[in-house]
Amino acid sequence: MEAISMLFDAVIKEALETIVKKIREGKKLSDAEVLLLVVSQMRKDQEFIVKMIEEFKSNVNKRLDEFKSDVNRRFDEVYRRFDEADKRFEEFKSDVNRRFNEIDRKFDEIDKKFDEFKGYVEKRFERVESEIGDLKDEIKFLRQEVMSIKSDIINLLKEKI
Repeated sequence: MEAISMLFDAVIKEALETIVKKIREGKKLSDAEVLLLVVSQMRKDQEFIVKMIEEFKSNVNKRLDEFKSDVNRRFDEVYRRFDEADKRFEEFKSDVNRRFNEIDRKFDEIDKKFDEFKGYVEKRFERVESEIGDLKDEIKFLRQEVMSIKSDIINLLKEKI
């Protein structure tokens, strides 16, 4: 396609040189030559318009690239802020978990101390119950002794009477 365009440009250039030479000589131009001048001017205008469109397109693309870059930068900033928020949330979550673990550990210590105290109290109750049982046996024994002494005293008193 470009070869045809170059060939067309070369033919028009040669024809234009002939027309310019005729104009310098003061000769009258034919309708075809006038039409060729108009077409040549239209071609130059078309090239100018194409060039302007390409420049406009280039400027639009440049502005779109800048806009895209700015949007990407803003999204990167938003993502960075989300990452910071996530990091802070994870730190908070970790701190809360650490505190709950500490509370659990303290409850475990309290449970252990409570179990130790419960064991101590149960042993004391067993010992007290054992001592009460021993005291009951002693009281029973003493009661029997007192009853025996009482019987002996009554028998002695009966003998003296």
